[in-house]
Amino acid sequence: MSTLAASPSAPEAAPRKRRPPRRVQVTRVQALSPLMRRITLQGAELEGFEVNDPACYMKLIFPEPGQAEPDRPLPDGPRAKSMRTYTPLAVRADLHEVDVDFVLHGDGPASTWAAQAQVGQVLFLMGPGPGYKLALDAPVHLLIGDDSALPAFETILAALPASAKAQVLVEVVDTGEERPLHSTANVDARWVARGADNNKAGTALEAALRQAGAPAADARIYLACEAAAMRRLRQLLIEELGVERSRIVGRGYWKLGTVNHPDHDYGED
Repeated sequence: MSTLAASPSAPEAAPRKRRPPRRVQVTRVQALSPLMRRITLQGAELEGFEVNDPACYMKLIFPEPGQAEPDRPLPDGPRAKSMRTYTPLAVRADLHEVDVDFVLHGDGPASTWAAQAQVGQVLFLMGPGPGYKLALDAPVHLLIGDDSALPAFETILAALPASAKAQVLVEVVDTGEERPLHSTANVDARWVARGADNNKAGTALEAALRQAGAPAADARIYLACEAAAMRRLRQLLIEELGVERSRIVGRGYWKLGTVNHPDHDYGED
């Protein structure tokens, strides 16, 4: 009886090397709406910080209770407890600055910190991670999400050419959160209110999508909101509105009942 020769084992993939954390300070705090703050972070350690794609992410590490500033994480040390994922907005490399938008949703270390943020306070920043591969030749871009996705939407809108059309559907707490969204593209923005109850996340988006009907056949869709709502909306787009799966990029930015939702929830499970 013949025997099969054992195949050589494949070499183990080298672990991904973490970028060193960067110490940054708050230099500006701007209220964009009652529940949204734009905070500018600056520091010499932002040298070389580059963002190549829209809707990419970075990690921010916040102080623990009683700390003036967070401990600097070790390159191969344990994950910081108070670390959250955010979208880098405008990056001014010459000034070593980056803008970050925070939704003040009332719970968690990031929202609590942002509500009291003052010039001179210190955070640590890690990243950036990968972003959204934008199809610049697509004539129509449909952006669907809640207030947590607004920073990503703004980076996508900023990257669109003037020849593109962007349809934006945003779910917020109330009409006080509405604000202009800027782009060289032709932007049609619609805001829908869900109220203050986070348990209703995605319900206003779902109703608005059904009312709007099937999107343009050549539209590219970026869908980002609460994780369970994102899955429901993705299913609605595919099964009820006839959208091809390949035209949808989904992101679960947060999850009800979860303190620190992972940054790689794409809703394809």
